Amino acid sequence: MIKCKVTLAGVVNKAATTHAGKDNKPFVSFSVILPLGDKNGNVREFEVGVAADPGLITAGLVSIGKRVQVVGTLYFRKREDVIYMNMYADSVSIDVSEVDRLEGEMEFKGRTGNKDIHLLTDKRNKQFQTFSAFSKEASVESATFIWVHFLNFNPEKADWLKPATSISVRGTLDLKLYNNNLDLGCQVKEISEWKFEEKKAEEAQQ
Repeated sequence: MIKCKVTLAGVVNKAATTHAGKDNKPFVSFSVILPLGDKNGNVREFEVGVAADPGLITAGLVSIGKRVQVVGTLYFRKREDVIYMNMYADSVSIDVSEVDRLEGEMEFKGRTGNKDIHLLTDKRNKQFQTFSAFSKEASVESATFIWVHFLNFNPEKADWLKPATSISVRGTLDLKLYNNNLDLGCQVKEISEWKFEEKKAEEAQQ
Protein backbone atom coordinates (compact mmCIF):
# COMPACT_ATOMS: atom_id res chain seq x y z
CA MET A 1 0.00 0.00 0.00
CA ILE A 2 1.24 3.45 -0.97
CA LYS A 3 -0.76 6.58 -0.33
CA CYS A 4 0.35 10.15 0.13
CA LYS A 5 -1.21 13.26 1.64
CA VAL A 6 -0.03 15.98 -0.72
CA THR A 7 -0.38 19.46 -2.14
CA LEU A 8 -0.25 19.68 -5.93
CA ALA A 9 0.19 22.95 -7.82
CA GLY A 10 0.27 23.13 -11.59
CA VAL A 11 -1.47 23.92 -14.85
CA VAL A 12 -4.63 22.12 -15.98
CA ASN A 13 -4.14 20.19 -19.25
CA LYS A 14 -7.52 18.42 -19.32
CA ALA A 15 -10.57 20.47 -18.39
CA ALA A 16 -12.88 19.32 -15.62
CA THR A 17 -15.86 17.20 -16.63
CA THR A 18 -18.59 15.54 -14.57
CA HIS A 19 -19.03 11.76 -14.53
CA ALA A 20 -21.07 9.14 -12.71
CA GLY A 21 -19.18 6.72 -10.48
CA LYS A 22 -19.89 3.02 -9.96
CA ASP A 23 -22.42 3.95 -7.29
CA ASN A 24 -24.00 6.49 -9.69
CA LYS A 25 -22.76 9.35 -7.54
CA PRO A 26 -21.36 12.22 -9.63
CA PHE A 27 -17.73 13.29 -9.45
CA VAL A 28 -15.62 15.83 -11.30
CA SER A 29 -12.33 14.86 -12.95
CA PHE A 30 -9.51 16.82 -14.57
CA SER A 31 -5.74 16.53 -14.87
CA VAL A 32 -2.73 18.67 -14.04
CA ILE A 33 0.74 18.72 -15.57
CA LEU A 34 3.66 18.14 -13.18
CA PRO A 35 7.20 18.77 -14.51
CA LEU A 36 9.96 16.74 -12.84
CA GLY A 37 13.70 16.99 -13.38
CA ASP A 38 16.85 14.97 -12.79
CA LYS A 39 20.34 15.91 -11.60
CA ASN A 40 21.48 16.48 -15.19
CA GLY A 41 18.91 19.19 -15.86
CA ASN A 42 16.56 17.04 -17.93
CA VAL A 43 12.85 17.74 -17.42
CA ARG A 44 9.80 15.64 -18.31
CA GLU A 45 6.14 16.47 -17.80
CA PHE A 46 3.90 13.96 -16.03
CA GLU A 47 0.13 13.99 -15.74
CA VAL A 48 -1.71 13.79 -12.42
CA GLY A 49 -5.36 12.77 -12.70
CA VAL A 50 -7.62 14.45 -10.14
CA ALA A 51 -11.09 13.40 -8.96
CA ALA A 52 -13.19 15.67 -6.74
CA ASP A 53 -16.65 15.93 -5.24
CA PRO A 54 -18.82 18.28 -7.35
CA GLY A 55 -19.37 20.41 -4.26
CA LEU A 56 -15.67 21.38 -4.29
CA ILE A 57 -15.58 22.94 -7.75
CA THR A 58 -17.70 23.95 -10.71
CA ALA A 59 -16.54 21.89 -13.67
CA GLY A 60 -16.66 24.80 -16.13
CA LEU A 61 -14.27 26.89 -14.03
CA VAL A 62 -11.40 24.37 -14.22
CA SER A 63 -10.39 24.80 -17.84
CA ILE A 64 -7.19 24.11 -19.79
CA GLY A 65 -4.43 26.55 -18.89
CA LYS A 66 -5.82 27.41 -15.46
CA ARG A 67 -3.32 27.27 -12.60
CA VAL A 68 -4.69 25.31 -9.64
CA GLN A 69 -3.71 24.06 -6.22
CA VAL A 70 -5.13 20.72 -5.08
CA VAL A 71 -4.87 19.25 -1.59
CA GLY A 72 -5.74 15.59 -1.16
CA THR A 73 -4.61 11.96 -1.31
CA LEU A 74 -2.28 10.71 -4.05
CA TYR A 75 -2.18 7.09 -5.21
CA PHE A 76 0.04 5.30 -7.73
CA ARG A 77 -1.11 2.74 -10.27
CA LYS A 78 1.12 0.71 -12.58
CA ARG A 79 0.23 -0.71 -15.99
CA GLU A 80 2.74 -2.27 -18.38
CA ASP A 81 5.69 -0.83 -16.41
CA VAL A 82 4.26 2.70 -16.51
CA ILE A 83 3.35 4.35 -13.19
CA TYR A 84 0.32 6.65 -13.18
CA MET A 85 -0.57 9.22 -10.55
CA ASN A 86 -4.17 9.72 -9.42
CA MET A 87 -5.40 12.05 -6.74
CA TYR A 88 -8.63 12.40 -4.71
CA ALA A 89 -9.09 16.05 -3.81
CA ASP A 90 -10.09 17.46 -0.42
CA SER A 91 -9.86 21.03 -1.71
CA VAL A 92 -9.28 22.78 -5.05
CA SER A 93 -8.17 26.40 -5.48
CA ILE A 94 -8.27 28.08 -8.91
CA ASP A 95 -6.12 30.90 -10.34
CA VAL A 96 -3.38 30.53 -7.72
CA SER A 97 0.17 31.86 -8.05
CA GLU A 98 1.88 28.72 -6.70
CA VAL A 99 4.89 27.35 -8.57
CA ASP A 100 4.63 23.84 -10.03
CA ARG A 101 5.13 21.32 -7.24
CA LEU A 102 3.90 18.14 -5.59
CA GLU A 103 4.86 17.87 -1.93
CA GLY A 104 3.64 15.85 1.01
CA GLU A 105 3.94 12.77 3.20
CA MET A 106 4.02 9.11 2.16
CA GLU A 107 2.52 6.16 4.00
CA PHE A 108 4.02 2.89 2.75
CA LYS A 109 3.49 -0.76 3.58
CA GLY A 110 5.42 -3.38 1.69
CA ARG A 111 8.55 -5.50 1.63
CA THR A 112 12.24 -4.77 1.22
CA GLY A 113 14.02 -6.29 -1.76
CA ASN A 114 16.53 -9.11 -1.68
CA LYS A 115 19.54 -6.78 -1.90
CA ASP A 116 21.48 -5.61 1.15
CA ILE A 117 20.45 -2.63 3.24
CA HIS A 118 23.23 -0.09 2.66
CA LEU A 119 24.72 1.85 5.57
CA LEU A 120 26.68 4.83 4.23
CA THR A 121 28.51 7.84 5.64
CA ASP A 122 28.15 11.40 4.36
CA LYS A 123 30.81 14.14 4.15
CA ARG A 124 30.09 15.17 7.75
CA ASN A 125 30.73 11.61 8.94
CA LYS A 126 27.03 11.04 9.66
CA GLN A 127 25.63 7.61 8.84
CA PHE A 128 22.46 6.97 6.86
CA GLN A 129 20.63 4.02 5.33
CA THR A 130 19.51 3.50 1.75
CA PHE A 131 17.25 0.66 0.66
CA SER A 132 14.42 -0.17 -1.71
CA ALA A 133 11.09 -1.83 -1.02
CA PHE A 134 8.06 -2.76 -3.08
CA SER A 135 4.34 -2.52 -2.53
CA LYS A 136 1.96 -5.02 -4.07
CA GLU A 137 -0.91 -3.08 -5.67
CA ALA A 138 -4.07 -4.82 -6.88
CA SER A 139 -5.44 -3.80 -10.28
CA VAL A 140 -8.33 -4.90 -12.48
CA GLU A 141 -6.09 -7.15 -14.55
CA SER A 142 -3.57 -8.44 -11.99
CA ALA A 143 -1.36 -7.52 -9.08
CA THR A 144 1.56 -5.21 -9.78
CA PHE A 145 4.65 -4.23 -7.81
CA ILE A 146 5.72 -0.62 -7.30
CA TRP A 147 9.21 0.09 -5.97
CA VAL A 148 10.17 2.98 -3.68
CA HIS A 149 13.71 4.10 -2.82
CA PHE A 150 14.14 5.05 0.84
CA LEU A 151 16.63 7.31 2.60
CA ASN A 152 16.87 7.01 6.40
CA PHE A 153 18.99 9.54 8.30
CA ASN A 154 18.35 7.78 11.62
CA PRO A 155 19.66 4.27 10.91
CA GLU A 156 19.88 3.44 14.62
CA LYS A 157 16.05 3.30 14.63
CA ALA A 158 16.13 0.56 12.01
CA ASP A 159 19.19 -1.50 12.89
CA TRP A 160 16.89 -4.55 12.75
CA LEU A 161 16.17 -3.99 9.05
CA LYS A 162 17.27 -6.68 6.61
CA PRO A 163 16.41 -7.86 3.08
CA ALA A 164 12.99 -9.46 2.46
CA THR A 165 11.38 -7.83 5.51
CA SER A 166 7.83 -6.47 5.61
CA ILE A 167 7.89 -2.84 6.75
CA SER A 168 5.62 0.10 7.52
CA VAL A 169 7.06 3.55 6.79
CA ARG A 170 5.95 7.16 7.11
CA GLY A 171 8.06 9.90 5.58
CA THR A 172 8.48 12.74 3.13
CA LEU A 173 7.55 12.03 -0.48
CA ASP A 174 10.35 12.61 -3.01
CA LEU A 175 9.44 12.37 -6.70
CA LYS A 176 12.02 12.91 -9.40
CA LEU A 177 13.04 11.95 -12.90
CA TYR A 178 15.47 9.05 -13.37
CA ASN A 179 16.37 7.63 -16.80
CA ASN A 180 13.40 9.62 -18.14
CA ASN A 181 10.99 7.71 -15.88
CA LEU A 182 9.09 8.58 -12.71
CA ASP A 183 11.18 7.66 -9.66
CA LEU A 184 9.45 7.24 -6.28
CA GLY A 185 11.44 8.12 -3.19
CA CYS A 186 10.80 8.70 0.50
CA GLN A 187 12.83 10.24 3.32
CA VAL A 188 12.02 8.12 6.37
CA LYS A 189 10.53 9.69 9.50
CA GLU A 190 9.09 6.54 11.12
CA ILE A 191 9.79 2.91 10.32
CA SER A 192 8.64 -0.33 11.92
CA GLU A 193 8.23 -3.95 11.05
CA TRP A 194 4.88 -4.72 9.42
CA LYS A 195 3.97 -7.82 11.33
CA PHE A 196 2.16 -10.77 9.78
CA GLU A 197 -0.84 -10.39 12.11
CA GLU A 198 -1.28 -6.74 11.09
CA LYS A 199 -1.06 -7.64 7.41
CA LYS A 200 -3.75 -10.34 7.70
CA ALA A 201 -6.06 -7.99 9.61
CA GLU A 202 -5.74 -5.28 6.95
CA GLU A 203 -6.27 -7.73 4.09
CA ALA A 204 -9.46 -8.96 5.79
CA GLN A 205 -10.82 -5.39 5.76
CA GLN A 206 -10.24 -4.89 2.04
